[in-house]
Amino acid sequence: MTHDRFPAFAPGSTVVRRFLHPDRRIASAQAAHVVADDERGLLLWCDIGSATMRRTDLSGTPTRDLPVARELAMPTMLAPSVRENFRSLTLLPPEAGHAVSWSWLADGTFAGWYVNLESPARRWSGGVDSHDHTLDLLVTADRRRLWKDEDDFATAYAGATAHDIRAEGERVAKLADAAEFPFDGSWLDFTRDWGPAALPATWDVPA
Repeated sequence: MTHDRFPAFAPGSTVVRRFLHPDRRIASAQAAHVVADDERGLLLWCDIGSATMRRTDLSGTPTRDLPVARELAMPTMLAPSVRENFRSLTLLPPEAGHAVSWSWLADGTFAGWYVNLESPARRWSGGVDSHDHTLDLLVTADRRRLWKDEDDFATAYAGATAHDIRAEGERVAKLADAAEFPFDGSWLDFTRDWGPAALPATWDVPA
C-alpha cells in the first residue's frame, strides 16, 4: 500500500475503494469498513447492502460488462447502487498488483476467494484508488481455480504489460495451489456486525 502522506486508517472507520479509468474518471466506488491497516495491508469488510457507485449508460444500464475501450468511447454516468449477493473481506497487500477477497453468501456459506488483478492501491484522505487490470482469478472453497475475463484482457492489454499482469496472477495462483496464505484457511470464520457501509460525502473528491 502506498501511504504517501496519509496516516493509517482507523479500524471501524469507513473508506471508499475506487477504480479509475485510464483517463482518471471514476469507474466505480465501493464503501467499506476498515478492519485493519498494518504491515500485512489494508483489510476491508464490505457487507451486503453497502453503498456503491457504478457506471451506466444514459438509460441507466450498467456498463461494467462492456470492454473498457467501448465504455470509454460512449457517454456514461455514475449511478448509486448497493452491494448484492456477497459479503466480503478484502486484503490489499502493500504495493501488490492484486487484491484478494474472501466471499460469503448471505447465509454464511463461504463461497471462495476472488483475486482482482489491479494496480497497487494509492491512498487518498478518504480511501484508496486503483486501476483494474481486467483479468481476475476465482478460487473456489476447495481451491479449484478459474481465470475470468481472459478475452477482455487480451483485447485491453498486450506486450510487456500483459505479461506482467499475467505473471502477477500466476504468482497468486501458485499460492492457492499450495494452500498458502491467503488461501490457507485464515479468516474463514471472520464476521463483523457493522452493517452496510455508507458512502461519505467526499467519495468523489480528486485524490
